[in-house]
Amino acid sequence: MNAKSPKTQGRRPFFEKLLPYLLFVFLGFCLADLAILGFRDRMLPNQPPPARPKSFQNSNMESRSAYNSIIARNIFSSDGIIPDPLMGQGPTQEQEQTPVLSSLPLVLRGTIVTTDPTRAIANVEIKSKNQVLPFRVGYDIDKLATLTKVERNRILFHNLNNGRLEFIEMKSEGQKINLQGAKPVGNGKSDVAQVAPNKFEIKRSDVMKYTGDMASILQQAAMAPARNSNGEIVGFKFLSIQPGSIYSQLGFQNGDTIKGVNGEKVDSPAKAMELYNALKTSNAIKITIERDGHDTDMDYNVK
Repeated sequence: MNAKSPKTQGRRPFFEKLLPYLLFVFLGFCLADLAILGFRDRMLPNQPPPARPKSFQNSNMESRSAYNSIIARNIFSSDGIIPDPLMGQGPTQEQEQTPVLSSLPLVLRGTIVTTDPTRAIANVEIKSKNQVLPFRVGYDIDKLATLTKVERNRILFHNLNNGRLEFIEMKSEGQKINLQGAKPVGNGKSDVAQVAPNKFEIKRSDVMKYTGDMASILQQAAMAPARNSNGEIVGFKFLSIQPGSIYSQLGFQNGDTIKGVNGEKVDSPAKAMELYNALKTSNAIKITIERDGHDTDMDYNVK
């Protein structure tokens, strides 16, 4: 029987040395697992995660191929060639129509043409009502037509009955007048009698004669809107009056500004046309003018 040496008896196997450490590691894992199980409910989220936004897809959106014609026509391309105009883009429906002479019971008595076409005015007689009324572009003429354009001696409109583009012209355009160096008009006899300073008398028949031929009246003087510092119209100023014309007989001078008629302000072309038509039935007419910076009343008695 072999006896162990004293050195051998005092040593422990290597595994026995590691056993306490392995036991502590195992106990640590067990405690950690128990801790996780205890706090697991608190660590889980209470609400579901937000939904991801869906990608936007517009069913009406055109694909890139739909714009190939535009891309191919790039006028800023490096070759510098401007492509030909696209086919099929012709004039508008109104441009395609050729206006025809209208048979509507309308008579053009005069026009006021301005730099802004939408502010032009046509003085139209409605035969069925025996009335002469002013109309602007876009307005209906007695439910017969819609005025679309005002020219110097012609107006264009859409016939509301058939939708056709039609026109009427002034029957008498009057005498063409050159205001610069023009000769006096008329026969040298005045139709207006001056009875006192700034007071005149005129016959009813002469009033009807002049108001019935507006084309000739408009050509006997040149006028322009007079504006204040705010750009508002305060009257209409005579720029050039033909010698011997009705304006000269009525006592007007170059530079005079008509500001009112019978107490009403003349602050727009439409108002001027309205007052012009009212003169046909007035027995007494008072016209306020500005002359040399002062307002003056001109009184006219219609006999």
